[in-house]
Amino acid sequence: MAKMVLDLQQACLDDKISCYYLLLKAYAIASKLSITDMADFCTREINGYAGVERSLIPSYRRIPVNTEAYKESSKRWEPVSFPAGNPWSMHSVVGSIAEIEKIEESKEKMLHIRLNYDEQVAIYQIIDMPKPLPVRQIFMAGQVTSILHLVRKLVLDWALKLEKEGILGENLTFSSDEQNRVKNIPSIQIIINGNVSNSNIAGELKDSISNIQTQG
Repeated sequence: MAKMVLDLQQACLDDKISCYYLLLKAYAIASKLSITDMADFCTREINGYAGVERSLIPSYRRIPVNTEAYKESSKRWEPVSFPAGNPWSMHSVVGSIAEIEKIEESKEKMLHIRLNYDEQVAIYQIIDMPKPLPVRQIFMAGQVTSILHLVRKLVLDWALKLEKEGILGENLTFSSDEQNRVKNIPSIQIIINGNVSNSNIAGELKDSISNIQTQG
């Protein structure tokens, strides 16, 4: 008989299996066990963070970027410098996990985003730009696709802790004993500011996040 949690662990260790699939599987397990925080985490990663208030986007989705302005005089993009700690030196990756996987499949090395009018005006005011110019942000694709590795590790850590607590599931179901056991174990929490709580199931996840640059 297939054990759901062990199957999820095996899937996490197979880089041919998409992160999107892992999240779906983890969502199913979390929902069946009524582990709300994990189910919510999976849902957010599957759907993406478009339209979500900036402060609610996890810090591992905040990546450093370079900003450039196109100058007609030189006919080229030139760097724009900001004061230290300015939020425009960071970019929030709001795309869904599936969209991030498409970036990985594209094999692109560098990515850029053209800013809208309001965003450009905000930058003009910060750097006292004398004349409005097209502005873009550029960053390495690897900074975005590293999110996939982090999420995969988070799901694996969670599944390993479930096994440690004797919660395995069988053929898409969990016994009454397993469901009762979960009620006495704090569920995983992904705090909106990017900190990850250490719960009995979640385990030590901060080490996973430390491998990704998460300023902001």
